[in-house]
Amino acid sequence: MALFSVRKARECWRFIRALHKGPTATAAPQKESGERVFSGIQPTGIPHLGNYLGAIESWVKLQEEYDTVIYSIVDLHSITVPQDPGILQQSILDMTAVLLACGIDPERSILFQQSQVSEHTQLSWILTCMVRLPRLQHLHQWKAKAARQKHDGTVGLLTYPVLQAADILCYKSGTSEDQKACC
Repeated sequence: MALFSVRKARECWRFIRALHKGPTATAAPQKESGERVFSGIQPTGIPHLGNYLGAIESWVKLQEEYDTVIYSIVDLHSITVPQDPGILQQSILDMTAVLLACGIDPERSILFQQSQVSEHTQLSWILTCMVRLPRLQHLHQWKAKAARQKHDGTVGLLTYPVLQAADILCYKSGTSEDQKACC
């Protein structure tokens, strides 16, 4: 049993490393219907039972229910607070391994690292130019997290919801009760 687990882990790591080598990895073929789900998870901290029950378990089920399922490791969202680059890179690999081990199937869904798709930041910039500052300052996310950070938080934290909107709009994803749009 242990030998099987080691072999399976090695296969997962080979797959993850192949994904991180660049644009040579191709997206999994998808059905031709219009229903599409997008969701993302931050690669910070050690994955725990709450991550599994709160998001990952649903993600696995969504692969059966929707024609196109797109999952992202949202590393750009995680840098709204200071991160050690080496630890963050390892966390991205670890989260990828966890998602694959829990049942995210690259044959039935698309799994990618957010920062590798420049359209997220490009669309986020366009949307940021359109939203008013007072609107962002009134959002709960800003108020709650800025209160815990020195100097009232960062601009990245302020514009976090705009990046979330860009993530969803990039893929023209719909909404469903099961879908959680980011993190």
